[in-house]
Amino acid sequence: MEMFFQQLLFGFTVGATFALVALGFSMQFRAMSLLNFAHGESFMMGAFIGLLCHVSLGLPLWVTWLITMAACGVAGVIIEYLAIRPLYLSPVLNLFISTIGLSLALRQVAMILSGAIAFRFPLTIGEKPINIGGVAVVPEQIWVLGVAILIMYGFEQYLKKTRLGKAMRTVAQEPYVAALMGISVLSMKSLVYALSTMLGGAAGLLFAPLLFVTFDMGLLMGVKGFICACLGGMGSIPGAILGGFVLGIVEQFIAGYVSSLYKDSISFFILILVISIFPRGLLIGAVRGSEKWREKIG
Repeated sequence: MEMFFQQLLFGFTVGATFALVALGFSMQFRAMSLLNFAHGESFMMGAFIGLLCHVSLGLPLWVTWLITMAACGVAGVIIEYLAIRPLYLSPVLNLFISTIGLSLALRQVAMILSGAIAFRFPLTIGEKPINIGGVAVVPEQIWVLGVAILIMYGFEQYLKKTRLGKAMRTVAQEPYVAALMGISVLSMKSLVYALSTMLGGAAGLLFAPLLFVTFDMGLLMGVKGFICACLGGMGSIPGAILGGFVLGIVEQFIAGYVSSLYKDSISFFILILVISIFPRGLLIGAVRGSEKWREKIG
């Protein structure tokens, strides 16, 4: 029973970081019609900027967070302006291929700057486990889970209650109407890309103490973020969060009770299974299924 709760807690912790990355995928798809396979590199970017600030320069954690988020946001604006914006009028396939090339380029730059070395990021809160009801809990897991949930809640409130958030939602739903209302569609798309890069960077900075920081760490995380977004329904913010937690928990239980060798391959199996049953994702598929059921009994 103790092992069950330990696996569940770590599953929630990993799932929270998956959800942050998946949020960026869903935002970009909904507002920009963009399947961005370079988005995983924002995870790597956040981890490396945090490593530079907190470990190499010895800056306090809160300063590290501010610098990392600002740097990721600026990098997102620059990348969108130079690599994404010129292709908005091109076929979707061209835009898709360009993000793959962008991913390779960012990963290559990271390898040149850092080398093929695995860096250790120190734990934020401490290494001594806390015993809660017989379950050994690492404080870092509570920190990662709590901060990730806080970021997701703050992001949701930003979209719902701020003028820029409402403008972003309008562009995502009806870009032509948004343009007629005087909203700069290109500026909103740039903001969406910057915010999604910040979400990925936050996930990287949060999860860095639980693994080694390497130049290619964003590759697998990007794939899993995409899988989570598909699980919940690509373009759905709640769906991205749901998909992140579902995948994180399932992966951790597979690793704990079966074998860690199957942890990554199970992600693709889940993706194939869900797409076969709910092509639009778990959340959207469940909602539409309940609507059809209501129509039948109504």
